[in-house]
Amino acid sequence: MRKIAVIPAFNEERAIGGIVTKTSEYVDKIVVVDDGSVDKTSNIAGKAGAEVIRLDINTGKANAVREGLRLCSGYDAVIIMDGDGQHLPREIPILLEKLENSDLVIGSRFLKDATKMPLNSKISNKIASLLMSSLIRQKITDPQSGLRAIRGERMGELELKAERYALEHIMLLEAKRKHFVISEAPITTVYGAERSDIHPVRDTLIVILNIMKFILRL
Repeated sequence: MRKIAVIPAFNEERAIGGIVTKTSEYVDKIVVVDDGSVDKTSNIAGKAGAEVIRLDINTGKANAVREGLRLCSGYDAVIIMDGDGQHLPREIPILLEKLENSDLVIGSRFLKDATKMPLNSKISNKIASLLMSSLIRQKITDPQSGLRAIRGERMGELELKAERYALEHIMLLEAKRKHFVISEAPITTVYGAERSDIHPVRDTLIVILNIMKFILRL
């Protein structure tokens, strides 16, 4: 099985080198999409062995992932993970095992110990879980998780018309629309890394608007 990892990153010079090095143990290729960083993210990622796509300005996670997915043709499995160190590369095999009988596997923090998750994240995730589970008519415990695996041969079927952090939600809706087999796998999340590009009110509104646009297009 040929495996590729796409890692969007924005000002992650402290974490990205270690992430690329550790992830390389589990995949054949790593693509880091530097989404307009003003630090050394691109340089460090490249030295660690990743192919780097450098965007001149910060365009948001959804666009960064789309840019990375352009390079995923011909791979059997596509891993998408965040560049801030929250995801443990050693758990990639857990998702790949699930992918043997699925088309999309979401790494769920709620299938393991989520007691360390910040309260505001727990609340937003619970709300998102109720909403997305209702929309796709399947129980999804962690629809906002940034760690997921996709069957390569079906990757091109997903029309990811999303903005910023609406990517995960639109991917789920689109996968359900295309009759993907969707499953979850338990993962651990490392908390503590501050995300400088998250704006709770703005990004929540963007997610809601993106979901509404998706529904209206059906």
